[in-house]
Amino acid sequence: MNKSINLTKKYLTLSIFVTIFFASCVTLIGAYDQVTDQGIQKIQTDISTLFVKMEKNVTDSNYTANSYESLKNNFTLIEGEMKSLQIRCNAIPKYSIIQGQLKTVSDNITLLEALSKTSIKKNVILQPADSAITLQFSQMANLQNALKKEKVSTSNKSN
Repeated sequence: MNKSINLTKKYLTLSIFVTIFFASCVTLIGAYDQVTDQGIQKIQTDISTLFVKMEKNVTDSNYTANSYESLKNNFTLIEGEMKSLQIRCNAIPKYSIIQGQLKTVSDNITLLEALSKTSIKKNVILQPADSAITLQFSQMANLQNALKKEKVSTSNKSN
């Protein structure tokens, strides 16, 4: 009989501990920031537009339009937007996950820029880079949407 009472006490203590633990969980990511979300969307659009432009150049056999010199302004614009967004995210508490996502995209943009310094004459060369960056932006959009839902959910609870 004593064993069952002790076991019950242990389970009760454990359940109280677990409840307190989850009730006091520290948020691991900062709150939704609309400017960051819009910045991510802007960069995504610019990169998608760049890929479409490069693919059309290959399809049209206009390889000189895919030269680094021809695309340099596009890369400069995108890199400037990335840097601006990274600075903003550095200033937002608990945004290390988003900072990491931006760093990964930035690294891949650097790789794409290096690729543009070679001769791109086939879309098959662009497709893996496009797929990788598209996947990264999809993950970023999923996180932003989750943060947005959390913001809506939290504001509804406070009303």
